Amino acid sequence: MKNSRAYVILSELVCIVFMLFCLYPLGLMLVKSFSSGGFGNAKGGFDNYIKVFETVDLWPNFVTSFTVVGGTLLVVGVVTSMAAFAFSKLNFPAKNVLYYLLLTGMMVPVAALIFPLFQVVKGLGLNNTAFSLIFPYATLNALFNLIVLKNFFDGLPNELMEAAHIDGANTWRIFTRILFPLSLPGLSIVLIQTFLLSWNELQMAMIFINKPAMQPISVVPLRFMQNIGQSFPLGIMYACLVVCLLPIAIFYLFAQRLMVRGLTAGAVKG
Repeated sequence: MKNSRAYVILSELVCIVFMLFCLYPLGLMLVKSFSSGGFGNAKGGFDNYIKVFETVDLWPNFVTSFTVVGGTLLVVGVVTSMAAFAFSKLNFPAKNVLYYLLLTGMMVPVAALIFPLFQVVKGLGLNNTAFSLIFPYATLNALFNLIVLKNFFDGLPNELMEAAHIDGANTWRIFTRILFPLSLPGLSIVLIQTFLLSWNELQMAMIFINKPAMQPISVVPLRFMQNIGQSFPLGIMYACLVVCLLPIAIFYLFAQRLMVRGLTAGAVKG
């Protein structure tokens, strides 16, 4: 039945319906961003986008977002890959206990961590800096990604390590020269997911950095409305949203092949 023409057509129709359902808000936002307004010089079209950059200097916010996301990706990539390798391929006392103890951190809601994290960040003098977000983002993203990458390492045969040990390679060389390159498809999934979550995060970005020029770009639409007021036309507001989402849309277009490759490699491992 799964190979029948009717099944294929029905599956494609369902996928198309869901695709249209997901694309509708984005399409509506894009169309509305070119609509005419009734405020200032906003006459619709690209005038809405011009008004966005005339009203708010977005470049410092973009710099903060790229700095925060880049630092988060670096920390998550290094820490998660090393931890996943250790929990998957090495033997040390209380390994399983420590692993599941780390995973219990996923049960704590993010809202419950914001105040203690803010106290830690403020005590270290990191508030209103990119580091106030890099380390919390990395910590929150590392736990789930540890599961993903550990499962990927579990699928790599132990015979590779045994052969490398026979050839005289130490554990660090085995990790960096053999297993880490093989884990790149799984690591790509980890980094893509971390990028998306870090770029879109809002709560901590508003609380840990309260200087408007230093805040990530995800906070800008809210600040935009607060500064302009309710009389601000929706066309310019939608244009602001498009500008803020454009980098992540470009990233997704280039990263989707890596995502599919990583998911496929994880599905057929072992």
